[in-house]
Amino acid sequence: MNKILIFFLFVLFSCGNNNPTMSTDSAQTHMEILEADTAQTQTPALKHYFPIQSLIADSTILRAFVLSHYFPIQFFPKAIDTDTVVIKTLAIQFNSINTLVRDNKIDRAQALEKLQDIVPKLQAIYNRLKPNKVKKEQWIFPVEGYSSKAIGGTHGEGYNPKGYNYFDGNKHGGHAAQDIFIQDRNQDSKDDRTGKFVNILSVTDGIVVALEKEWDSASSLRGGKYIYVYDPIDNALFYYAHNNEVFVDVGQIINAGDRIATMGRTGLNAFKQRSPTHLHFMKLTFDKEFYPKPVDTYKNLILTNNK
Repeated sequence: MNKILIFFLFVLFSCGNNNPTMSTDSAQTHMEILEADTAQTQTPALKHYFPIQSLIADSTILRAFVLSHYFPIQFFPKAIDTDTVVIKTLAIQFNSINTLVRDNKIDRAQALEKLQDIVPKLQAIYNRLKPNKVKKEQWIFPVEGYSSKAIGGTHGEGYNPKGYNYFDGNKHGGHAAQDIFIQDRNQDSKDDRTGKFVNILSVTDGIVVALEKEWDSASSLRGGKYIYVYDPIDNALFYYAHNNEVFVDVGQIINAGDRIATMGRTGLNAFKQRSPTHLHFMKLTFDKEFYPKPVDTYKNLILTNNK
């Protein structure tokens, strides 16, 4: 038994087990997904699926890796919720690809190929984990304490998808989103009525697949502190940008109405004085080829149950 394995075993059993679910068959199924993809890419599983930062931050992933690669899964039939672990690892991969797209460091064809691999797996594992979930016809309004009356423009005219392409990253054109504004005349990112920060809520159930928690005024990043949530039931991405503080993590499974951030003024243009404080809210639906395309959310927003 080599030193690396001894180290993993030490961490494994010192960390304990905090999520005991899943059957033997389900665990084997999902470990096969990891192993098959690893063989295809000819990349060591640990390096390919679990960046060292993730191993340190999430002992559940480390335990799953050690158990699945060094011991017969039958020895630990209820040791790990492997659905959640696989979702976490796939979300980490998505976040990595999204960052490359954002920074224009990957070509469109290569990025699309990666999404075509990751997104169907996310959808399949989530549907297995949440078999009774159905598409929500009515969303939760994303800005707590406000309603569709806070949407900018008239009848959603702020939505302009012309020139927008997800794969253009930070250099995209158009404005394929709805902006939702709060009362903040002194631009301190707080509601003038309450003197408090305004919560951003997830409109649907889903998985946090990408985010940015750091931003400063010297950055050219247009979205500032942003969050992407993937809704496997709707097969769509929801993008929340210009946040002040982000409360979720990549791979986290969330429900409609969960607080995911507070509204802010982060982003290249959003922090400038000419820009009123707002949430930049966008939906991207995956087509049959898993190409993300923008959809106008105005009609859904005016039908939300936060009136």
